[in-house]
Formats: sequence, structure tokens, C-alpha cells
Amino acid sequence: MTACGDSKELLEFVRRLPAFEAFDGSSLGKRELAESVSVSRPTAHRIIESFEQADLIERRNGTYELTPYGEAVGDIVRTYRDEIVSVNSLKSLINSLPDDVGFDYRLFSDAVVTEASYDNPFRPMNRFIELFEGATRIQGFNKSFLEPMYIDVAYEQIEAGMESDIIYEPNVIDLVVSEYPNIAQKAFENGHVTAAVHDDLPLAMAIFDGRIGLGVHAESMGTPIAWVDTDNPEAIAWGEALFERYKTESTPLVYP
Repeated sequence: MTACGDSKELLEFVRRLPAFEAFDGSSLGKRELAESVSVSRPTAHRIIESFEQADLIERRNGTYELTPYGEAVGDIVRTYRDEIVSVNSLKSLINSLPDDVGFDYRLFSDAVVTEASYDNPFRPMNRFIELFEGATRIQGFNKSFLEPMYIDVAYEQIEAGMESDIIYEPNVIDLVVSEYPNIAQKAFENGHVTAAVHDDLPLAMAIFDGRIGLGVHAESMGTPIAWVDTDNPEAIAWGEALFERYKTESTPLVYP
């Protein structure tokens, strides 16, 4: 590995991240490096040889240390690794979003990602309810009908005074009104619910007190298959701007 240039050498830097981390703040010989990254002595020798040729390390008093350049490259490779891990956790969300929402995955780099599993398909919905129960206000997009087991929880929160400003897709509000007419009427009559209808919402979204959550739905399922939430103020600001944009296109709902 020579001085950083072509893509093959760049990939080699990424592949050798454990070695960069082993050398970080440490002086190592071949044996210590082999033990730190769990490789054989010959492999450790090849790593040291390639790092030395690329000016990533230098020999001092019989051991090797990162050069300032090596420290900089190690930091960059670590950041790259962390970003790949972060964006991979958001894969299902990113692939489900339309292009025009202006989603920036970096705003959700520290998000809690809750995915459905075979033995617990309601994990994302349970995470949503956990956030919902502790909130005093909610605004967002509703693209799916709440499972019956959660209807009472939602109604209790609204009855307790939660301020709700929700944009529904038509099929969702039709189901709510037809399946739970008494609950729907009481919810709208208490003055804490503002609702509107939009034919084509871009995603499922809920903005609580200082937290935003996004839901991922499969075409054949109303229950979300993943829920992604963060308290990043910039992510919340993005969600609020998106909400206002769709609210201007929505039709206010007046309960009959």
C-alpha cells in the first residue's frame, strides 16, 4: 500500500480500521498488533509494512506509532465506518421515502430504530405508543389505522388534554369514523383535536414534545414495520416544515 491514491488503496484503509484503532494512542510492535487485532504474526508484519510505506506509521524505539497523517486517516476511516453503520440502520426508511421530502439521513444518525420481528411484529407500534403516552402534544401524518388494542390508549391521551394536529389519509379517517363513531365524535368535540385530510401523504410521522418519529410501512400492512425516532432539533425542524407544507395542501376536517 503506497501513498493514498486509487480506490483499491482507499478500500484497504477502510479494511484496516482495526489496525488504526489499535495504534490510536499506542506504540505497538508486531506481536502487540497481532494480539490487538487478532491476526497472525505474518499478517501483522504485512500491515506494519504497508502502513509504513504509506507514511501512516513510523518506527520509534523499536515499536511503531501513527504519524500525524496516520492519525488523520484513522479518524476519517472511523467516521466513514460510523456513517455506513448509521445509514444501514435507516435503509428501510430511506428506501420508502419519496424524493421530494428532502430527507437528510444525517439528521437521524443517532436515532432509535425499532424494527418488527417475526416473534414481535408490534415492536414499532409499541415504541410509538411509548412516546405517545408521555407526550402533551402531537402533530404529524397518519397513514395507517391504529390497531384496536391501541385505540383506547389514544383516546385516553386526547381526553387528558393532549393537543393533536394530525393530517390523515382519507381511508384512515373513514375507518376511524366508521369503526369508532362515538370515540371520534368525543375526540373532535373536546377542542384538542385539529384534523385535516390529504390524499397522498409522503410518510408516517409524529412530532412529540422534543422528539420526532417516522414510520415505515409495508404495502400490505397497516402496522409499521419500523419506527425511527430522534430528539435532534434539526430533525424536528425538518419535520415541522414538512408538516406545514402538507397542511397547506390539506382539507380541514369538520366532524359531522
